[in-house]
Amino acid sequence: MKIDIKSNIKEVTKDLTNTQKKQIPFATANAINATLFQLRKEMGKQTKIKLDHPTPFTQKGFMVNKANKLKLVGELFIKKAVAKYLNIQIEGGVRSGSKKFAIPTRNAKLNQYGNIPGKLSGVVKGKKQSIMTINGMTGVYEKNKDKTLKLIIAFKDSANYKAKFPFYKIGQGFINSKFNKNMIVALNRALKSAK
Repeated sequence: MKIDIKSNIKEVTKDLTNTQKKQIPFATANAINATLFQLRKEMGKQTKIKLDHPTPFTQKGFMVNKANKLKLVGELFIKKAVAKYLNIQIEGGVRSGSKKFAIPTRNAKLNQYGNIPGKLSGVVKGKKQSIMTINGMTGVYEKNKDKTLKLIIAFKDSANYKAKFPFYKIGQGFINSKFNKNMIVALNRALKSAK
């Protein structure tokens, strides 16, 4: 997943001298990079707005491939480990695999990020909990004081997700609002240093 910034600068360069035009690739690369690093920060903020309690790992999951004056293309992309689970929040759809998914119910105690705490060490917590199948539903059940059982985590073959994080829309809107301003700043700096 990436957003590319490619710049068409014919309009900007038409009234410049040949000496000034030599600075255009350098200025363009700087404007692309400035925009992408601002966008990376913005994406981190947007995860907190669009997603339910994203972890710091998710918020910092965006990276930049910088442009240079020979290659006027920059990329914002999502780290592989984050893209693994964030992609379904961007595209929506059904998540499935060879293993069953542990889906917490409203009875589950979740951490501050809405995840099952200590999930890597196992989903069964304490002596009151065990994995069983009741009425066709396999999951982690917990025994109440009155010896009734409540479902804590359900095991399912797939999970449905609605698209919640409009990655491309956020990126394009941000680029449209910031790139031209960054280009003007970068061009002015470059022209001051032109010999």
